[in-house]
Amino acid sequence: MPSGGKKKHKKPSHKKSKLDAALDQVGDESAAAAINEFQDLLREAKGDTSELIRQNAEELERRLVLLKERKIDKEDFDYFVENQRRDLRVYVDAQPAQDQERAEKLTLHVLEIAVTKVLPILIAMI
Repeated sequence: MPSGGKKKHKKPSHKKSKLDAALDQVGDESAAAAINEFQDLLREAKGDTSELIRQNAEELERRLVLLKERKIDKEDFDYFVENQRRDLRVYVDAQPAQDQERAEKLTLHVLEIAVTKVLPILIAMI
């Protein structure tokens, strides 16, 4: 039976980053839920219109990969996080009130999940 000329829409292919590939190996359900939230927020941040939000997300991902590959240590990562927290707090506070919640979610919240959920998982994998 013909489909009536309708085209099937394929889901856009999403090439997995090194970080996504590593995090997809997590088996624990609660950790996996946090990882999924992190990956979703990181993707959203990397596609944001704000250059600062995009750059922060890309740099966070890069630092996590470097940590997993043992090219930086936890102390280097912690130093990066502290600097980002300070800079991002200034950025979020400077946003109009209606934009602050979204900016915080895509910057400080992503950073917090990285530190509290993703970092311990990556360290355990090393």
